[in-house]
Amino acid sequence: MLARLRLASLPLAASSFTVLALTSFPGVSWAEEESQKGMPQLNPDSYVSQVFWLAVFFILTLAFLRFVGIPRIRAIVDERTRKIGGDIASAETLRTQAAEAEKTYDATMAEARGKARQLLAETHERNTATLAEETRQAAATTERQVEQAVRGIEDAQERALKGIRDVAVGLAAEITQKLSGHAPAADRVALAVDKAAGEIA
Repeated sequence: MLARLRLASLPLAASSFTVLALTSFPGVSWAEEESQKGMPQLNPDSYVSQVFWLAVFFILTLAFLRFVGIPRIRAIVDERTRKIGGDIASAETLRTQAAEAEKTYDATMAEARGKARQLLAETHERNTATLAEETRQAAATTERQVEQAVRGIEDAQERALKGIRDVAVGLAAEITQKLSGHAPAADRVALAVDKAAGEIA
């Protein structure tokens, strides 16, 4: 309980000491007088100094703007204007070049189309003539090949007819050998084949 009373009495004692100290110094009465007068900016006694320092700061501000701020802003604006002008000039140049390139492209494409049509017509004529010539040559070649084939067939037929006797002799000899178990004489087989062929004829 006593400790609580001591702790509660400490702020009261501190505030009393502060008031006593402030009232004992001569500057305290000046502070109270100044607080009673109000804001320093509204005190008529300080108007002259306020106007003086306002003029000083205004002149310094104007000098700063005149010699530092405005030249920098003007330099930035001029640089920006120059850059924009250069960009516009470059864009105009590119637009002109693009228009010229488009005209050149159109002229080149028109010329190429004309040459392509002419080349196509010439190629078609050449191909037609070449095709006709090749067709004629192919027909002649086919006709020769057919004639050669016919002659070959006739020759083969003649050779086959001539070779029938030999084949018949060989087959008869093989059949006789298989049936009798021994090879017959060639002249007897040939004679038998000729006799059979004469009877068939």
